[in-house]
This record gives sequence, structure tokens and C-alpha cells, in this order.
Amino acid sequence: MIHLATYNSEIDAELLGSRLNAAGIDYKIHQEEGSEECAVMVFDDDYEEAVEVLEAASYADDEFYDGGASESADDLDDLGALDDDEL
Repeated sequence: MIHLATYNSEIDAELLGSRLNAAGIDYKIHQEEGSEECAVMVFDDDYEEAVEVLEAASYADDEFYDGGASESADDLDDLGALDDDEL
């Protein structure tokens, strides 16, 4: 198996794992005892496709955050209410 990505939390590694699984790619999460870092590993034959899944996930996350709330909004109340026609 070959290293694809490393995350500081198991949850983030599992999220990538879910995307890999949906693409039909087998993976393994390796975590050293006493460490919070989780390495996502894939088979050599699946590496190129796994990189595409990883890049697509990164792009999708960027798109989500770019369209999100204003950086100056410290509280949900600061965002204001949506009108019915905006929903």
C-alpha cells in the first residue's frame, strides 16, 4: 500500500475514506499508537484514481467555503434572517 494523505484527526481521514469507498477504491487508515495523525493508504494500482478523488474532495471543500458565510460574521445572529423568497 502507498501513502495518499495524512490528517490530524481520524474523522477527516474517515471522510476521505468514505469518498474513496464510493469510488470503489479500497483504503486503510494507519494511526501510530499515541499519535493523532492518521495516514490514508491505498493500493499502488488505485493511487492515481485516489489522487483524483482527493483533489476533487479538496476542490469541493473550497467551493463550499467560498460560498459560505462572511468571514466577519462572528455569530449566526449576525447573518440575518432569510426571506421566504430566498429559500
